[in-house]
Amino acid sequence: MDAPRPTWLNQLPQLSIFELDEAEYAEWARRHNKPTGKAQISGAASTPSLLGAFDKSTTLQSQRTSQHKDAFGLDELKEEIKQSYQGLSCMAVHAQDMYLAVGRQIRHVSLAEVKKGVENHGRDAAAAFVNKKQHKVLDTEHVDFDIRRLVINPDGKLMAVVGDERIVIVVLTKAVRQDPKTVSCKSFALGEFYHIDKGPTKIVKVLWHPLSKGLSHVLVMTQDNILRMYNVAVDIDEPEQVFNFGAEGRSSNSYGLIADNAASFCFGSKFSPWGQLSVYSVTESGDIFMMCPVMPETCLLDIVDVQDIRSHLESPEAFSGESTAQQSIRKKWLLELQAGVRSHPFSDEIVIAKSPSLKQGKALRQGPFLYQPAPIELDDDDNRAYDILCLETEATDILVIAHSSGRVDISIVLDRPSPRWGLPQQPRSGYGLADEDDDDEDDLPIVGMYESLDLGLLKVFGSTTVTKSGAHGLQEAGLCISNHPVLVADSMYGDTFYVYHEMGAHCISIRPWLGTLTQIYEDLNKNPASDVGSQLAAFYKASVKSDMGSVVTTRPTRSSPAAPIIGFSVVADPYLEYSLLLLTSSLQLTGLELSPRPRSLSPELTSGPSSSASAITVEEKNKYQPTLPLPMFENQGGLMSMNGLPLQPKVVFPPGVGSAKIITTEENLRFLGKMVQGIRESLREVYTACDLSQQRLVAQEAEYKRQVDKVDKEHERIENSLSPKNQQQATRLDGQIALQRKLIARADELLQKLNESPEPELSPAEKAWNVDLARNEKVFKTYNERKHKVQAQQEILKRRVQDLQAQIGQPQMPSKRYGSAQLKHIIAAKEVQDKLVKETEKMMLEAKARFAELNIVE
Repeated sequence: MDAPRPTWLNQLPQLSIFELDEAEYAEWARRHNKPTGKAQISGAASTPSLLGAFDKSTTLQSQRTSQHKDAFGLDELKEEIKQSYQGLSCMAVHAQDMYLAVGRQIRHVSLAEVKKGVENHGRDAAAAFVNKKQHKVLDTEHVDFDIRRLVINPDGKLMAVVGDERIVIVVLTKAVRQDPKTVSCKSFALGEFYHIDKGPTKIVKVLWHPLSKGLSHVLVMTQDNILRMYNVAVDIDEPEQVFNFGAEGRSSNSYGLIADNAASFCFGSKFSPWGQLSVYSVTESGDIFMMCPVMPETCLLDIVDVQDIRSHLESPEAFSGESTAQQSIRKKWLLELQAGVRSHPFSDEIVIAKSPSLKQGKALRQGPFLYQPAPIELDDDDNRAYDILCLETEATDILVIAHSSGRVDISIVLDRPSPRWGLPQQPRSGYGLADEDDDDEDDLPIVGMYESLDLGLLKVFGSTTVTKSGAHGLQEAGLCISNHPVLVADSMYGDTFYVYHEMGAHCISIRPWLGTLTQIYEDLNKNPASDVGSQLAAFYKASVKSDMGSVVTTRPTRSSPAAPIIGFSVVADPYLEYSLLLLTSSLQLTGLELSPRPRSLSPELTSGPSSSASAITVEEKNKYQPTLPLPMFENQGGLMSMNGLPLQPKVVFPPGVGSAKIITTEENLRFLGKMVQGIRESLREVYTACDLSQQRLVAQEAEYKRQVDKVDKEHERIENSLSPKNQQQATRLDGQIALQRKLIARADELLQKLNESPEPELSPAEKAWNVDLARNEKVFKTYNERKHKVQAQQEILKRRVQDLQAQIGQPQMPSKRYGSAQLKHIIAAKEVQDKLVKETEKMMLEAKARFAELNIVE
C-alpha cells in the first residue's frame, strides 16, 4: 500500500520545533539533577516534559538520528503539573505563524512555509524539508521562568508570556519571520511590583482587550479577584485601571475564613453593544460575577454600538430601580462618552472613544448570578471551577464553565449585559459573617442552567478516601489526579467549543438547540409584548442535548502514563485550511483536518416538492417539478455533527508506551471493549451514511429517468403536432428576417441622411444666424439695385469716354465746340465718375465674397 500523500498536517509533527537536541537535554537534566548518560533524543518519538525544561541561553545544536530513541523526563511530569496553578497553553497560532514554549524558550515556525515546502515539490523534497531545522528561537531577555501560557494580541504584534507569578510582553517584529535561526526580540516585564516571584497571589488568566485602539491593553486577573488593565504602549509598571471582583472592604483571609479565589474570566459576546465591554469572572466555587463597563482609556467602538449604548442609557425602563446617585453617575458617564467620541480617519463605521473618568463613581461588580435550576453535582468533594468562556452567539450570552471533576456547565444569561455604577463602599465592621454583597437576592442577576455535561473523568480516575477524625471517619470522593481543564472557542463557528484536560480533549457543539433559542429572541425583538416566558419554558422542557465527542485521548486508563495536552489551537486560515492542532506534554503534536459546514440554501430551494405542491398556481402547473428534496442530506448523522471530526477519538500515548507489551488487566480489557464499541458505532454511522448515499443515488437515477422521459415526450409532441406549424413559422421567420434586413438598411440610410442634414429643431445659434441672414439679404438687395444703376451709368460713361478718345486721337483741328475751360471741367467730372465706378466695383466684389460665404443659392 502506498504511503499517504505528504501534507503539512501529517508532516508538521516531524519538524525540529518539537525536538530537543543533546545539548538541550543535557541542560534539562542538569536542572532536574538527572543523569544524562548516552540518551539519544528524537523529535516526536521522545522528549521531556515541557513544564521544566532548559534555559534559553543554552547553545543549540540539532543532531537528528533516524533510529528509535528512549523517552525521558516523563516520570516527573505528574509532580510538575501539580505545581502549575492554571491550565497550560504553551502553543499559540496566529494567522500562519506558530509559537511554542519549551520550558523557558520560545520557538517560532511559519506554517505557510511548512505547507509550501511539504506539499508543492513531491515526496523527496518534502522529506528533505522535514529533515532540516526549520524553527527559529526568540531571544528574550526577561523570560527566565517556566512558561505556562502564550497569549498573542489580535494583530499578532505583541505576545504575553505568562508564568505562575510573572508576565513578560514580547514584541513580535517582522524579523521573526526572516532567515536567522535565533531572533532577538524586545521584551518587557509587566507590573513587576504586582507580579513577582513567590508573590502572595498567582496569575489566573491573561487576555488582550479586543476593543483597544492600538490593541495594546492587556488584562491580568490574579488569584485574589483583582483584575488589572495595563496599556503596554504607555506604562508597563502601573495598571491603567484596576477592577475588584472580590467583596468590598473585607480581607479575604479575615477570621479564618477560606477565601473564594478567582478561577478565570472572559469577555462577553461581540453581538451585544455592551458585550466586549463586559467581563465575566468565575470563582473556584463556581460563582459567576460580571462587571460592566470595563473600557480601555482609548478604544474603538462600532458606531451602531455607540448609538445602542446611548439609547440604552437614556431609557428609563432599563434603570428603573437605581438610586439618585446612580442616575447622576450614569448621566455623567454618558455625557463624557459623547464628548470623547471622534471619527476614525480610515473608517466610517468605527469611532474612537475615550473612556469616561468619573471622580466619584466606578463600575460595580454584579452578582453572584443565581443558577436556575442548580447545576448537577458529580461525586467529587473537591470539585473546582477552572475556566469560563462566553460563546459568540447572536441570541444572548451563553456561558460555559469547566470544572476539575470533568463537569462542563452550559448556562444561558437571560438578559444582555448592562452597566452599573456606584459609589465606593466603606469598610465593613463586624466579624465578616454577613453576606458578601449588598444586593438583595431578588436583585441578583439570573443565569439559566441549561445543561451539565460529564466528560467521564470520574469514571476512570474517581477515588474514595476515608479520613479519621476522632471516633468517626469522613469519606471523601474525588479525582486521584490533578486536572486543569481549559476552554477554547472555535474561531470559525460560535456554537462550537473545545475543552482539553488531563485525559485528552473534547469537542462540544450547541448547534442542535441554538437555532430554537435564537428564534425565541428574534421573536422577542420583533414583538416585545410576546409571551417569551412560555416559549423559554417549552425550550427548557424539550431539553435538546448538545453534541459532544472526544477528539483525542491521552490517558485512557488509570495506569496509563500521564501526557496531558498543553497546547490547543484552531487554525482557520484560508491557505492552511480549517484544522485542529493539539500538543501533549511530551511534545507530540496531533493535527486533525476539519470540514467546513456547507452554506445554507435559500428557503425556496430547501423547500421540498411535497411542501410546495399545494401552493402551485394554475400558471405553474406546466412547470417541471423535481422530486429530489434539498438539501441532499438533511440529517447527516454523526459523521458531520462535530465539524467532520472522527467519531472515534485518536489515542495518543507517550513515547515508548505503544511499543511496550500489553498487560491483560480488567481496566485494559474495559478500555479495549470501549474502543471496540466505539469502532462499531463508527462503522454503524458509516453504514448509515452509505445507505443514505445509496438511497440518494437511487432517487437521482429515478429523477434522471423521469427527466429523460419528460424530454422524450416533449420532443415527440413537438415533432408530431408542432412540425407543420414549425415549418410555417420557419417560412414566416425567413420573410421577417428579409424584411428586417430591408428595414435595417433603410434605417441606416435615414440615419446617414439625418447625420448629414441639420437638426430638425434649430438651436439658438442657428436662429440668430437666420436673423442675421435675413438682414444681410435686405442689404444685398439694396446693393443689387445700386449695382444695376451704377452699371447703366458706367456704360454711358464708357461710350462717352470712347467718343472722346476717338476725337482726341484724330489729327484734326481743335474743335471749336468746347473751350479749354469746358474740357477741364469735363475731364474732372470723368475722373470723379471713374473713382465712383472703382469704389462700386470694389463694394460689389466684397458683397459677392460675403454671399459666397453664406452659401446662398439664387
